[in-house]
Amino acid sequence: MILLQSGFVDVLKPKKGVFSYYELFLVQYSLITVTAIMSQGSFDSENFENINEEDFDKNIDELIKSISLGAVKKRQIYPLLCFSMGVDPGETVQETEERVFATDFFTENAKKYSLSNREMILRGLNLSAFLNYFFLLEDSLKKIYIDLIKPTNKFIKGSEVIDVCLREIISMSDVYDCFEKELHKRSKVIPNIKSLSALWGILNLIRNQITHANGFYDKTAKKSFYRRSEDFLKQLRENSDCVLSISEISNSFLRYENQINSDGFLIIDDEIENIIRNISVFVMESLYVCNLLKKNKS
Repeated sequence: MILLQSGFVDVLKPKKGVFSYYELFLVQYSLITVTAIMSQGSFDSENFENINEEDFDKNIDELIKSISLGAVKKRQIYPLLCFSMGVDPGETVQETEERVFATDFFTENAKKYSLSNREMILRGLNLSAFLNYFFLLEDSLKKIYIDLIKPTNKFIKGSEVIDVCLREIISMSDVYDCFEKELHKRSKVIPNIKSLSALWGILNLIRNQITHANGFYDKTAKKSFYRRSEDFLKQLRENSDCVLSISEISNSFLRYENQINSDGFLIIDDEIENIIRNISVFVMESLYVCNLLKKNKS
């Protein structure tokens, strides 16, 4: 199921002078992707010989403990370092307070979601990659829109990136039908702009909750997630014949809804990261192909 897959890191090779925005996109995309794969791979026991997952988890736990132990030692040695340089450190207010380490909150949060510390680190890396891919596609489409359409109002909400920016781009470029066909061919499941907009609505909501609500979903956000998910799945069922893919996507979103309703938070996992990464590639490749075909006809 291409939309949810993580193993595909190849992209369509661009031709010089066809659609420069695609080349600019690939520069940032490659930086995000390789960094994410390397960092996440560092916490996967399958990438290391002679170590099982249980031992790997223990090693990670010890490393996390060493962070707080190291911080204690630095606080203890700080006054000595100051005196050695002839500087009076004065009173350090933190020394008189009851303080707690960030690592303590981290491990408590991992236990809350029944995750090992290693798995919690991976979810954090998933979250970082999700935001990076989201902002990359958002910024790419906004730049194309502003350069091509030259709107008087250049303030564009994240929620408007598909319905305003992308629609105007493919309409002005006269590649609307071409884009929808290419998008469907590449994604195997997203048939048109309307369904893409519905999916973007979900991704934008996730982004908003992360950046504006610290990842928390109140009653309004929970209802919004459910409504947007149902709208997206309805679009797929009415316009796509890929039953297996729709079933897998439906199961994933049902799992996310249950997590939000149960915990009030959504843990960003591999599948959510895969969706935004693959969507960004599908959109930009489709724009590139349509511009290439248009150039070849002229």
